[in-house]
Amino acid sequence: MAAAALAVCLGRPAAGESLAFELRRFLYDEAAATLHLRSYLFDRRRQNPPHFASVAGGGWVGLQSGWFYDVLQVGAVGYTTQPIWAPRGPDETSDGTRLLKLGGYGFFALGEAYASVRWRDQVATVYRQRIDELEVNPRDNRMIPNTFEAYALRGELGDVRYFAGYVAAMKPRDESGFANMAEVAGARNGNAGMLLGSVRYGELSTLRLRAAAYVVPDVLWSSYGDAGGTIVLTDDLTLRLHGQIAVQGSTGAVNFLTGEPSSTFWVGSQADLAWGPLSLQLAYTQVGSAAAWRSPYGVHIGYNKRQVLDFDRAGERAWRIGAGYDFAAIGLAGLTFMASGTYGEKAVIPGTGRLLPEDWEYNLDLQFRADRLPLPEWLQPLQLRGRVAFIDRYLAQSVNSITEYRVILNYELTWQGPRRR
Repeated sequence: MAAAALAVCLGRPAAGESLAFELRRFLYDEAAATLHLRSYLFDRRRQNPPHFASVAGGGWVGLQSGWFYDVLQVGAVGYTTQPIWAPRGPDETSDGTRLLKLGGYGFFALGEAYASVRWRDQVATVYRQRIDELEVNPRDNRMIPNTFEAYALRGELGDVRYFAGYVAAMKPRDESGFANMAEVAGARNGNAGMLLGSVRYGELSTLRLRAAAYVVPDVLWSSYGDAGGTIVLTDDLTLRLHGQIAVQGSTGAVNFLTGEPSSTFWVGSQADLAWGPLSLQLAYTQVGSAAAWRSPYGVHIGYNKRQVLDFDRAGERAWRIGAGYDFAAIGLAGLTFMASGTYGEKAVIPGTGRLLPEDWEYNLDLQFRADRLPLPEWLQPLQLRGRVAFIDRYLAQSVNSITEYRVILNYELTWQGPRRR
């Protein structure tokens, strides 16, 4: 009956023209393609070999359709990372850089393959996709990001943006395959997915509130919340204040991850003062002494997460001071510089109270963005970033030092249909 009705409708000229119009929007007029190129140099020098170093190249190619009858959209993204230089000697190895697989091998991955259905401001997306919901995030600080197999609903209810869904599996940033969420967390005997939800309100330019929580049955649960806002002191002087709190623990009777019940917390505060091209940052974080914080599903989002260290050990208290400068003020638009120093103390081995090393990390970060200059349009997607970290770990009368260099180049080409309606 339905097929017959559809055939009759398609037989009518108006219906046929409408279908042709929608297919054109779907496949061409509102479609988009992306080619993102990335190269990455990673070099970590330690006091004792092996040192970790490699250079990789790759990126991703993505295709996304338009909205068919304003309801259905599909898309896919393929990722790759390939070795340019991947040493395998006893004194220097690419293992540990996480740019490539162990052994210095490159790989390909179909990281995203999804279909979305929308109704007004609500969008349901199924299968492989990007998720960026606070503690569950892409962790895009190597060659390719984390991606997830999920069944998710996103949208807006008034002034509140929300996410709710079931995350079945995750592809880590240095792997080609997906693993269930229990296995990703380190529970080798577990096989479970994740229930994930988040809400967000407002913007940092005024007041922003965010909260999220996830549960992986018999493995791990975590909840996070933060608040931040901006105070305009003068025309050239603004103060931005942030606060965060999170609680985490094992879950269920089995406790696949820890073998026994465990829980911990972390709190943090940060102040950013901006005066013209100059900025100053102060931050403090503290982790509960019962257990270290676990961040298996994305980059740690504590205010004192640095280039190398997360400052999230059990009992750790960490302070940071940093400063930045935007060289546009002296005619070098697109060039910015950041420097910071972070100190962590009182970290312990849970259960024993034994002190761990006191950590210092010093960071230098120079970034160039071509889109802030009057350059040809084809050159504007170019971004170049250089990062250096110096780490000193003190325990008793000994010190262990690490120096790490990173150079990252990004360039993206995009094509979009003419978007005729």
